[in-house]
Amino acid sequence: MKKRHLIALAALMLSGCGGTDTQNTTVPSVTTASQETTTQAEVSQETTTEVAETEPAAPAETTEDFAQMEEDILSGATLLFSGAENEGYYPGDIEWLKSAEGSDIVAIRYSCDDKSHGGWGVLGLKVGSKQTDISAYSDMPDKVRTISYTVDELCDMAKVDSAADISGFSLGAWNGGHIHGLYFLSGDAAANYSDYLVQLAEATAIKHTYDGTLSNPDAIENAVTLYKYLKDTWGTACITGQMESTWMGSPDYEMNYIEKNSGKLPAIRGLDFMHNDFDGVANRSIAWWDKGGIVTICWHTGADFASGYNECKADNIDWDEAFTEGTDTYNALLAGMDRAVPALLKLEDAGVPVLWRPFHELDGGWFWWSKGGSENFVKLWQMMYDRYTNYWELDNLIWVYAYSHNGTAIENWYPGDEYVDLIGGDSYDAGANGDLYDTVEELAAPGMPIVFHECGNIPTEEQMKNADAPWLFFMTWHTDYITNSTYNSKDAINAIYNSDYFITLDELPSFE
Repeated sequence: MKKRHLIALAALMLSGCGGTDTQNTTVPSVTTASQETTTQAEVSQETTTEVAETEPAAPAETTEDFAQMEEDILSGATLLFSGAENEGYYPGDIEWLKSAEGSDIVAIRYSCDDKSHGGWGVLGLKVGSKQTDISAYSDMPDKVRTISYTVDELCDMAKVDSAADISGFSLGAWNGGHIHGLYFLSGDAAANYSDYLVQLAEATAIKHTYDGTLSNPDAIENAVTLYKYLKDTWGTACITGQMESTWMGSPDYEMNYIEKNSGKLPAIRGLDFMHNDFDGVANRSIAWWDKGGIVTICWHTGADFASGYNECKADNIDWDEAFTEGTDTYNALLAGMDRAVPALLKLEDAGVPVLWRPFHELDGGWFWWSKGGSENFVKLWQMMYDRYTNYWELDNLIWVYAYSHNGTAIENWYPGDEYVDLIGGDSYDAGANGDLYDTVEELAAPGMPIVFHECGNIPTEEQMKNADAPWLFFMTWHTDYITNSTYNSKDAINAIYNSDYFITLDELPSFE
């Protein structure tokens, strides 16, 4: 056992697994891999325009530069509307739009001022008979976002050939929606804004550095061997996975059901540190590894890292203090993260690599870790990665970065290739979810395997191939999702688990 591991175990045991004294512990400052893009803004830009022959705006380098650049350009635009919370724009005359050129631009600056709900669809942009919902995070009412469309894009939305044929235009607001400014840009203003968007896209584009190896260069040999197997398997087969429950009389409830109905067991077992089940998860993980299987662990917990599902949805933290060394929130985060360290050290000392899936459904908005928005989430992910990998020297973790099927502008949430080993999404919609696969693939580093880290219905080989969605593995959720024929019939389980395309426990190679 490493010297640091012995010190870690002693310190954490003395504190009741509640963490070490973090007053003198520092975490290196973190910077986001993709910066948010307007004044205090998280921006979803959906505009593609042609740059007119006009003098471009001065180059921008920092987030503040881009914010000022946008502010300067919008100051020269036509302000069509600005209002208070839940006030919308319903014009009787849209001649300004009907006479517009295709490269002209409509820009919207908005926020959600109501903290009492999830913040989805707080604005509704209606062009002709087509309405598009625009979302903001209600937990951060001071976040002002910008979204923009060319007139050509508005025509596409309305399914008309030219702006003159658009029958109507409105921008509604509800559930706390606040339109800070609806702008129309034409001529030089549109050209400058188009140039601004090009610069912004270049500055915020993810710079991939992935070279096909694990992010941790000191990873244990078993982790390296397992990761090579995962990379070699991706695109040729799909590995089976099943999440366990622990309240159905046996933690093998789902495994026994699958074996009874197929004669097989899943290759991957999903476990959860929820409600401080550290010893149980560690022991079951070691047993599954000794049986020849692969282990993936998530953590449903509140911001105290000592609770469960209800708390992980209800909690929030002071994000301004969270990454300021010495604050109570900063110290509590480190101490909370440390609760899992003894169990993860135990697994490393047993030679067990872990597909580590913290802060899953990271962009969904319902768990506390995503309520601070993308910039804070990136800092949180990087903080845990640094704490576990560099401070505690946990070298058995393969980091699984797990999107939901509900997020927007997912590139803003990505922490960088140096913090991620596997990337994926989850969905409880039936089928292969090819749209989700495509979304993740567009963001993923070339060659990084893409996983279906949670599902309800298991997709078939035919569905995955028809959707061009070759997920490396699936992991069905527990209890009813595997035992109820509404999601997976016994015949479907038998067919999938006995298909040559799907890899089961007995078909895995040795990773030691």
